[in-house]
Amino acid sequence: MFSKQKITLSAALLTGALAFAPALSHAETISAEGHFAPQKAVAAQATGGARATLETRNNALSYTITWNNLSGPVVGAELLSAKSLSDPAAHGLPLNGPFTTPLSGTVTLSADQIQDFRDGKLYVSLGTAAHPHGEVRAQLSPVAAPAAN
Repeated sequence: MFSKQKITLSAALLTGALAFAPALSHAETISAEGHFAPQKAVAAQATGGARATLETRNNALSYTITWNNLSGPVVGAELLSAKSLSDPAAHGLPLNGPFTTPLSGTVTLSADQIQDFRDGKLYVSLGTAAHPHGEVRAQLSPVAAPAAN
């Protein structure tokens, strides 16, 4: 027969396992991309953009950024948050160099940054010597996942 202790322990283990199930089942991969546009008051003719993929299992955002036709070499890159191209930035996260195209890497996002990513508020900003606070930016807009067959 089952003892009362074994039943209580089994119920506690099942409850614990069920508590973690929703977190595991909600892990997802979200992709976004954006094309470069000049920052405010900058007459840049840059081309290129950014692609990013968020793994919600570990809050890791992997990115690849490409560019051409900037006023000079890239001296800094940041992941920032704003509702649109005309809004000011908040929540900066520096991206590491060396700043050559393509620039790829991975950063860990906070809960607020993940929500901003989901809402299409994150963007990549590239700075040059002539425009160290940003010459161009690419707003990261969510991309629909490919249909499963």
